[in-house]
Amino acid sequence: MGGFFKFDFYEIIILIATAILWLIALMSRKAPLRRIGGIGQPLANPICVILPIIFYTAFAGLRKTIGDTYFYMYSYVTLGDENPVNADVLFNNGMFAFIQNIFRNMTREPQYLVFLISAMAIIPALIILYRYSYPFDFALLMFVTYGYLGGTMDGMRQYAAAAFTLIGTKYLFSLRRGTFFKYLICVFLAYLMHNSAVFMIPVYFVVRRPAWRRINYFLIGGSILLALCFDQILPVFLDVIETTSYANYSEIGWFTNGQEGGSSVMRVVVASAPIILAYINRQRLRYLGHIGDILVNIAFINMAIFIVALYNWIFARFAIYLSVYYIIFTTWVIYNSVKPKDRSLYYTGGGVLFFIYSRFLSYQIAMYQSDYFFPGRKLF
Repeated sequence: MGGFFKFDFYEIIILIATAILWLIALMSRKAPLRRIGGIGQPLANPICVILPIIFYTAFAGLRKTIGDTYFYMYSYVTLGDENPVNADVLFNNGMFAFIQNIFRNMTREPQYLVFLISAMAIIPALIILYRYSYPFDFALLMFVTYGYLGGTMDGMRQYAAAAFTLIGTKYLFSLRRGTFFKYLICVFLAYLMHNSAVFMIPVYFVVRRPAWRRINYFLIGGSILLALCFDQILPVFLDVIETTSYANYSEIGWFTNGQEGGSSVMRVVVASAPIILAYINRQRLRYLGHIGDILVNIAFINMAIFIVALYNWIFARFAIYLSVYYIIFTTWVIYNSVKPKDRSLYYTGGGVLFFIYSRFLSYQIAMYQSDYFFPGRKLF
């Protein structure tokens, strides 16, 4: 329990800032816009999303550590002063390399690149949460405690890719004809950033159907079977990923040397909890319409991913693309699928549980350091 009560300086900064931003978002409900949100909910005053965008983007964008940040910054510095910026680089090396070369041709300072990728990852996520979650103040808490903010600082390319798919949310939720091709453009842009984004194409077809169908339960059963029998199908899987961004994991023996363990069972529990609550209260969630069905189906896929990730945690990376939708779904379930008199209890309990979850499981920012944001500070 000692680690639970031990806070790094920057963790305290994030907790204080999030508490202030949450309070502002809570008060913003009292001055809503005349417009309604994407699921018919009242939109709080936009100051509640503008301030978090500014703070979290600055915080993440001005870092120099955490996860793969150091390696991206190092590779940036070691590039030459003249780097090609053309279609060949974009389509063969990817959007990240394309953007990196643009910045490197202008400056040797990698912080500009880190800041831009952070903005690309964070801004669309917060805007989509603002537009579709309710209440947004609870979504803001989850943005931090569920680990999305910390994740954007470890997995830069994949979170930036997820942001492109989030831009296509309107088309994912729309029932109009022709929306798939518009959605496909967003996924293609995401693919250029990280080719695992192609995962969101089959997701489009799977989730756009009524909720609580047998296919959802077959999906969970299949994921359990896959996790149990993965050793038997591992050779086929390794052949498949040889042409993807995960090819290097095959080359270094990531899945075969036994050094990398599975994801925590607690992640499966957290992924399944809102599904169970939604099922119990499914009559109250019917007013969400077809978008509610899509969110339920996405929640099932998210849960299935974490079940498979029990074999090896790298599979949890695919849940990055669904995390914002999971947050949207959870806000509606915790706050709006229960009786009004129980809302405060669910709201408070949900906030406490996700805070506990963040302390034990979510990617922490204890390694955070910055040359610009309280440079070099530690708690004591």
